[in-house]
Amino acid sequence: MEFVYSKVPVGAISLNIAETTSSEPTLVMLHGVTRKWQTFLPIVAPLALRHRLLMVDFRGHGLSDRATDGYLVANYIDDVCELICKHVDGPVFLYGHSLGAMTAAGVAAKLHDTVAAIVMEDPPLHAMGQRISDTSMLNYFTAVSAFAGSTDSVASIAKDLGDAQFLDPVKSLRHRIGATRDGAQLRFAASCLQKLDPNVFGPMLNGNWLEGFDVDKVFSNLKCPALLLQADVAAGGMLTNDDADHVLALNADLVRVRFEGVAHGMHWTATPRLLNTVLPFLESVR
Repeated sequence: MEFVYSKVPVGAISLNIAETTSSEPTLVMLHGVTRKWQTFLPIVAPLALRHRLLMVDFRGHGLSDRATDGYLVANYIDDVCELICKHVDGPVFLYGHSLGAMTAAGVAAKLHDTVAAIVMEDPPLHAMGQRISDTSMLNYFTAVSAFAGSTDSVASIAKDLGDAQFLDPVKSLRHRIGATRDGAQLRFAASCLQKLDPNVFGPMLNGNWLEGFDVDKVFSNLKCPALLLQADVAAGGMLTNDDADHVLALNADLVRVRFEGVAHGMHWTATPRLLNTVLPFLESVR
């Protein structure tokens, strides 16, 4: 499989994209905050059998430009809307993880007939808004932010990242980041942080990341089939049952599939099971 790389202007910045060449319908893939497009490598090959893939580095992430006008969820949505309108012909499918999942929902709510279907992998929704201080995420991102844009080597960042600690306020326990993932995953996280604009963390740590992103309005305005993949909060998932139940009540064409015992990065930790859910859903829309 070959990728074609390019920089596409959107507003005042350019986004780095990697895409496959195919005449199949386009599937735009949107990663989580602090990551880059390569996070989807475990699921690229199966998805590319039936789709032209267009994988995006968000603003301030990977090889995309850093932005001066902000890192709200609404900013990422505007970027992807413009990217699709400029770079994609015909109906488009969207796959997003975490931040990417919320972005996919926001794009679909805006572009309506342009979007054929969306897959949302464990969107954090309100857990990353004003409720962030009630979760371990505030402490986790505070710890991780120290490594954003580092000029140190990947190996050095990975070592220090593994030793960094964060507090779980619910259980009043401190955790080493290195205890939550293996050495290879730490190196990948380090390589992502090395390319990350430190300003990405500002809205999350300040609790205003969702400013301009109205969950009720977005999910009520979805006009296409939507698949909601919910990780297990007890295992490190970020979509709560309350939030999932709430958005399901807003939209009759939203399908939820729970992954018991699976953490937030579902495409890494439960790859076969995830594909066995995503592939038939996408085929149902073809």
